[in-house]
Amino acid sequence: MGVDILDIREIIPCTRVTRIHLAPGFVMGLMNLRGRILTILDIAVLMGLEKQGKNSHSHIIVFKNTNVGFAVDQIGDLFDTGREKIESIPVNIDPRIQKYSDTIINLPDGVIMILNAGKIIACIRTEARALKEDL
Repeated sequence: MGVDILDIREIIPCTRVTRIHLAPGFVMGLMNLRGRILTILDIAVLMGLEKQGKNSHSHIIVFKNTNVGFAVDQIGDLFDTGREKIESIPVNIDPRIQKYSDTIINLPDGVIMILNAGKIIACIRTEARALKEDL
């Protein structure tokens, strides 16, 4: 999986994240990044995948114009691709993953699903409002 580099403000090593009791399972916790509080989300858990433990390759992707970061198990290569390699997400992808992605990139050695950070953050805000109303 990947994200559009134009949506990213910075990538930092996964350091100290303070857990929040009673938070949804996909919320890893909060992090103080140079005086700014970020909510850190475990993207794997959010999409219904197996929870990944922190390792030496774990990083947090901090997005522009938001106080949200995604914890990822590793950072891969950065590459430029032409529009001809970008395709719509197939309908047979699990809906829990499909709702967070618009496109895939068809590469000679595989396929990369591109996550839409805006969609993910919007869904999380909707879930947070619903949780507040239930309280």
